[in-house]
Amino acid sequence: MNSFYQSLFDNIHALLVAGKTALAADLIEQELAIPYVPMEVETQLQDLLIQCKGEIEVVSVDYGAKLDTLISGNIASKEKAVSVLKGLNLRNHHDHVQDLLNDLSLLDEFKGELILELIRQRVDDDYTMIKDGLTIEFNPSLLTNDFDDPTISKTRQLFQDWLSNGLILTEDFANQLLDQEILETLPFDFEHVDPKSLAAAIVRLVYLSMKDEAGWDAFAKNHQLDDLKSYPLRIERRGE
Repeated sequence: MNSFYQSLFDNIHALLVAGKTALAADLIEQELAIPYVPMEVETQLQDLLIQCKGEIEVVSVDYGAKLDTLISGNIASKEKAVSVLKGLNLRNHHDHVQDLLNDLSLLDEFKGELILELIRQRVDDDYTMIKDGLTIEFNPSLLTNDFDDPTISKTRQLFQDWLSNGLILTEDFANQLLDQEILETLPFDFEHVDPKSLAAAIVRLVYLSMKDEAGWDAFAKNHQLDDLKSYPLRIERRGE
């Protein structure tokens, strides 16, 4: 089997392991729609598609019918609904997603998880939500995936440049905080954000979380960050 098809099967199995059976089925159907798929590959894909559709039917019974109940429940139920939807084909659940985006009690981080999944599934549909006191409309297919965002890529590179020689957990923690900032910010992007300002704000938060303000002051001085314009992190304003 050539490397292309090996990578395809690896991606399908990764989706299945992650519980994203509907996405795996979509990927298989897209590949089967392409002419001249080798016979042995087509047979394996057909077998996997049968498996996926059987599991999707179970998921539909176990979870799909319960989404309305979860979304109308308490905050823990709504967060569970987000988790369930992330494993489904969101093209089939526009209203469920919209209901959660409209819910003022659901934290932006969870709404961000939904929006990120919409982007990664390339869902071409319109959604609305209230953000920063404004009603905004967006189409996920037109938004930039965080993997492709140059500001995010440059910020992660700065973490590596600045922190890789220290405790590895510090660099990991910085990336985790950046992931949270992305979720809190969606559907807005970082197109006009200075990567250095964003990276510095995250690293500062890492030091402050360890109650090491002196360490941050020394770090900022060593990397000439003292006069850098501070980036206002949303994750620092949660709960306000």
